[in-house]
Amino acid sequence: MLAEAEARTQLTDAIRMLERANVVDYNGHFSARVGPNRLLINSGPSVRGALTEADIIAIDMDGKPLDGNVPPPLEFHLHSEIYRARPEVNAVVHTHPRWSTYLSMTGTPYKPVFAQGVLLGDIPLFDSPNSINTKPMGEQLAQALGSGPSILLKSHGVTVVGSDVVEAFTLAIYLEENSERQYMASQLGTPYVFSEEEQRLCREKLWTRSLFKKTWDHYRSKL
Repeated sequence: MLAEAEARTQLTDAIRMLERANVVDYNGHFSARVGPNRLLINSGPSVRGALTEADIIAIDMDGKPLDGNVPPPLEFHLHSEIYRARPEVNAVVHTHPRWSTYLSMTGTPYKPVFAQGVLLGDIPLFDSPNSINTKPMGEQLAQALGSGPSILLKSHGVTVVGSDVVEAFTLAIYLEENSERQYMASQLGTPYVFSEEEQRLCREKLWTRSLFKKTWDHYRSKL
């Protein structure tokens, strides 16, 4: 887990970068686990495009603010229940992106059509458009996510997890980029989908800390 000060800075940058990339809109939230019962997350009232570190609050796994009275997002259960189910996960991001949401609106399976998109694997669909704003719904989402890095939420958005903020951010970017390419290519014909062997080779070469950081640095340079 990151030190709290570093996690606060990374979360602020990550949300601002996702907003500029049209992956996060006026909603969306990103959290980091910084202790056994302590999460950092952007507050519910925060303006994502003008986020500062003051908008990152600490909550416990039940959503109780730990350092003040500013409330978390209503969907904090999405984060807390994934953390309860996945001890190896230290960052969770929930976004409302355009292209991957088109896929979930139509029941179109996500297909790996470019190299980085392979890293998301077979993405399950959570077959409910409702907000994940109760503990039972958070538990259901965590169960549907399983051991993978991401899940589509029907007509709603996407949730991506990672071992840290940089990894979760980068995978969220890759997922949306792949979804855009899949959608646009499908307007011309049937997109080429990477074979199992090609996917294996991509995972071997592209799932590295240095390449995740390279993507992070590219987007951070635009802030």
